[in-house]
Amino acid sequence: MNNYNIYLEIASVCFLLLVICIINTKRQLSIFQNWLYSGALYALLFLNVSDMAAVFVSDRVRAGATGLFGFCYGITILSFLLQIFSLQLIYSYLTVVLEGKKIKKPQFLVFTLLSVIYSILVLTTPFSKIVFYYDRAGAFHYGKFSCILYCMPAVFAVYSLLSLHFHKKVLSKLERNLMLFFNATMVLLVLSMTYLPRFPLMYFWLSVAVMGIFLTMQSPDRYLDNTTSAFNEDGLMVMINDRIEREKPFSVLFMAIHDFEGIKDGFVTENKKKVYRKICSDLRYRNLKRKERPKIDVFRDNDNIYIMFHEAVKAEELAMRIGSKVTDGIYVDENAKSVKVVAKMLLFDFPGRIRTEEQFYSVIRYFLTDDYYNRYNQMQFINEEFYRKKKRYEDVRRLVEEAIRTDGIQMYYQPIYSTQRKDFHSAEALVRLSDTTTIGFVSPEEFIPIAEKEHLILQLEELILRKICSFIQSANLRELGVSYMEINLSGNQCVQADLAEQLQKLINEYDIPPEFINFEVTETATIDNGDCLIRNMQELQSQGSTFALDDYGSGASNLKYLVEYPFEIVKLDKSIVWTHFGATNAKTKAVLPLSVHMLREMKVYIVAEGVENAEQKEELERMGVQYLQGYYFSKPICEEEYIRFLRKYNCKQG
Repeated sequence: MNNYNIYLEIASVCFLLLVICIINTKRQLSIFQNWLYSGALYALLFLNVSDMAAVFVSDRVRAGATGLFGFCYGITILSFLLQIFSLQLIYSYLTVVLEGKKIKKPQFLVFTLLSVIYSILVLTTPFSKIVFYYDRAGAFHYGKFSCILYCMPAVFAVYSLLSLHFHKKVLSKLERNLMLFFNATMVLLVLSMTYLPRFPLMYFWLSVAVMGIFLTMQSPDRYLDNTTSAFNEDGLMVMINDRIEREKPFSVLFMAIHDFEGIKDGFVTENKKKVYRKICSDLRYRNLKRKERPKIDVFRDNDNIYIMFHEAVKAEELAMRIGSKVTDGIYVDENAKSVKVVAKMLLFDFPGRIRTEEQFYSVIRYFLTDDYYNRYNQMQFINEEFYRKKKRYEDVRRLVEEAIRTDGIQMYYQPIYSTQRKDFHSAEALVRLSDTTTIGFVSPEEFIPIAEKEHLILQLEELILRKICSFIQSANLRELGVSYMEINLSGNQCVQADLAEQLQKLINEYDIPPEFINFEVTETATIDNGDCLIRNMQELQSQGSTFALDDYGSGASNLKYLVEYPFEIVKLDKSIVWTHFGATNAKTKAVLPLSVHMLREMKVYIVAEGVENAEQKEELERMGVQYLQGYYFSKPICEEEYIRFLRKYNCKQG
């Protein structure tokens, strides 16, 4: 029997040494879970070695080496203590995997109490002989309370089965089945101990179990990024949750790679992978001695790189150094040109306000979304202003969601003055959120971009269009001198392949003549998907609708939009109008009149926005601008006020 025992344990030792060697050649996350697993491996290794040593010494005692009798007791006691220690480590590991946290205090106290009782009984057994003893011939025997040797594994296994039942969604199907099989067979092994005089089968089975765990939930490749050998995003979340749970302060530098500066077309995916590999490799500071390396871990998820600083006090200095290193230029090959990375960078501390995975990703999403933080290659920090802006953004997003759900918008109309007809021949339809009590008035310039970024704009635009069409249908605006209504289209709408069909269907539903609708499109919308927009414009124009280029002059206006796209109207942004009237030098003064002259030569109609006084009105008329819009004539007004305005000022009275 002893030889049989030793053969099983030799196999166990071989299994364990193989796993230990593989783990030591792979990069591992510095987390509590991994420490428990590594500790269990070494404890099981020493357990099997000590048990083999106990068998060997026992054989020598039986052969007449009575001087080794005390040593035989000592090494057997060590073996039993290692047994409970390895079991506690294995099941603590399984608990952390299932429950995602450190062992709970009540559970820890119960397990510790049982382990202490177990240890006391084992340590006193040379005198009490209640757990085991050796006779004078050196033969091993179980004592009166040897059942405790069976009870401890059974308690751990039963608890693990219960935990698996309540947290089974944490694991994959394969991992669940593995744990179920392992724990169930452990209980069966314990029950069969009456017929097995020693424990080697249990030790062997524990070794097989840790090998199975290694191949599934503890696989060393599970948290590694294949491209860079850095850790992946799953590893990041495991690491963050572990550090927060253990209340260890740390910092994270988030780098969102936007572009590679100075790289011509043809910088293919494989070249980008080389850059990412170089960045992640350099950030591990392999060129420094181990003691001099900063305590950091690097994670990558597609174009995002996360650097975790384990020493929060050094985080800002290291982050600034890393940011400069990456953005100053990366040399992938010695003879190649350096690659300059364009990135958004955000440094934030933990735990702070971020204590969950959801809060972490909420911060990242906001940072990537808000245009305020589109500052490339500049280090940004999370502070009170950041959280204030983030809260405002989320409050506005919730208001938009609520407005879509409850029809919580109102339409306002700003009249447009015709310098030729001397009346208000059209108006621009503008949307307002009905709820102004929660966070106050929210400008469309704020909530429309948020709706676009949060993919709410299409639902919001449909609601807006229906309200406008309903108003046009019921108000008889033609009889009040209105020739057409200007309706804004978002960039998201413009790139919808079936936009023309949707709009035409809606216009027909409310029985509105297509020529009564003029759609306003911004320059940014033309950039996103020009071909699709042109097709939509041509189809709608064939039905009678017209198009206006909105916000002309607000940015780097490109004349190709005027040439390539069939716009009948161009709206001069208020910024170009105000700049002209506030300018003191001749060059600046020349921009507006020259733009008007050019547009008139191109045979398009011009609307000047932002007209605020009579002087501006008169000079714009002299320049030849056909239509004027601004507070000088009227602010945006609700439907009822707009009807009254038309009846008061237009030539055709209702």
